[in-house]
Amino acid sequence: MGTSVNKPESGRVSPANQVPPRGNEAGPSNQPPQGVPYPYQENQIIGGDSILAIERRLLAHKPTPSDHELYMARIQAEDLFEVKVEIIKLMAVLNPTGDWMGQRARALDNPRTTTGEESLERLHAFLDDLNQNGKGSETFLQLKGKVFLRMDPPVTLPHSRAFPEKTSF
Repeated sequence: MGTSVNKPESGRVSPANQVPPRGNEAGPSNQPPQGVPYPYQENQIIGGDSILAIERRLLAHKPTPSDHELYMARIQAEDLFEVKVEIIKLMAVLNPTGDWMGQRARALDNPRTTTGEESLERLHAFLDDLNQNGKGSETFLQLKGKVFLRMDPPVTLPHSRAFPEKTSF
């Protein structure tokens, strides 16, 4: 019962001949690509809106949405929110008197749609128009009229000028 020098004993593999299973190689070839994490929390409110609020509106007409519908609504809500935030931030620069970041902004709602949301394509068109034409864009003029003015603290004047004394006749 001799054993050959080149043949391992009963199924044992010599350490020099061990091969790691596929997928365990070291290095970047087996690592999933590292994406940028989504920059917003689901309940973070920017411009009076949040991912959760958009998702609720997208699912409002579906009493029992399927898992797939829930998943797709979340992705769509994240996409819509991300573009809305870009528009809101740009409008806050172009029109600093508007309360763009406030709770009641909601200038990007569309009550004419069943979900109350603009399409992603239309939001991108708004963003492109603002980036190309700034304050001269149709989008700027349209959105400017839909947002409340910021509630800055009132300017206080010295007492003698704020309330002139009454003169008696």
